[in-house]
Amino acid sequence: MSERLKSLLAPFLILMVSVYASLSVDHLPPLWLGLLPLLPLILAGIAILLAWHFNKGRVFILALLLLIPKLYGDSDQEASLTAYLVVSCFCISLLSFLPERGFFNRFAVNRILFVLMLVCWCYAIERSWISFAFLDHDFLYTEITWSTVLLWTVLLISVFAIGAAWWLSGDTFRACGLISIVSLLITSHFSILDSQFDALLSAQFLLWIWFLLMESHRMAYLDDMTKLPGRRALNERLVGLSKQYAIAMVDIDHFKKFNDTYGHDMGDKVLKSVATQLKQFSTPGRAFRYGGEEFTIVFSSKAADHVEETLEQVREEIESALVEVFDPKKKKDVNVNVTASIGVAFAFASTGEEPSSVLKRADEALYVSKKKGRNRVSKSPSPKNI
Repeated sequence: MSERLKSLLAPFLILMVSVYASLSVDHLPPLWLGLLPLLPLILAGIAILLAWHFNKGRVFILALLLLIPKLYGDSDQEASLTAYLVVSCFCISLLSFLPERGFFNRFAVNRILFVLMLVCWCYAIERSWISFAFLDHDFLYTEITWSTVLLWTVLLISVFAIGAAWWLSGDTFRACGLISIVSLLITSHFSILDSQFDALLSAQFLLWIWFLLMESHRMAYLDDMTKLPGRRALNERLVGLSKQYAIAMVDIDHFKKFNDTYGHDMGDKVLKSVATQLKQFSTPGRAFRYGGEEFTIVFSSKAADHVEETLEQVREEIESALVEVFDPKKKKDVNVNVTASIGVAFAFASTGEEPSSVLKRADEALYVSKKKGRNRVSKSPSPKNI
């Protein structure tokens, strides 16, 4: 399954479960049914606390946005569609294109004021405090008014924009935003009871709580620069290995010299390029960022027979990949390539060797590659039975 579809799977399942739960809400015991109106408020509080803890200002604004129907009060279908649905869908789509700026600072305050302005604008139109007479005219001699056309135009643009952005990027925030908009459309266009509305709204907050938990996992286990799993993820992977596997250590050759020549910003571009090659060509192995310019690839028992061939392919791809960097001496962008030295060690069921020992042997094999001239793959000799 592609990363794009993975990002949408859990949000979609939450939506499906929430729809089923809303249809079955009448079967709840009276006590639970009485507590259901409080559930969106409780989950909203949890979402806001998590957003504060992980410094996620966009989720904070979304939680406040989703609380509007609980605070807005009863209104007819058309008023709800105008004051809540359009503003919510537009703002969710807009937030998916804005960078994360933190929980509560001048950026968050400005965004909250913008959302409040939209809500107040719609509310003023509904109360006839302001009006645009031409919007009440028929659209092209149909029974549809210009205001309805404008409404659906905003909705369709919002859905299309966030859907296209998710499809191109596979971003989890955009996936959750897309499902949120779909849930809002379901809530607004079907005749539902208050209890069903509370169930669907609770699922919205549950969706964003799930997003925050996934973000916390990503922050802890994923290297932000290379987008590869980091050292903590590697340690957990080593604990769960079978008795037969292989570990490879990969080190970029002359990386310090490269940084001294082109600068650390250009060195970061090289790290990203190497990480891309490792991710694409080390399959079925899994690549990790070990630290600095070093990477680790872990191969399970199923892939152990072709490890050396795979590592040769990885080495060749790293060498052939061109990276565009700025040359401070020539004062222009140039294409450069780098090479990598690789050491690999195999673990066998008969030895009972610990993963840390296998990793150390792979590191020793890496230094053998460097001593032999770099840009090569060296294999560690098999250990004696323990």
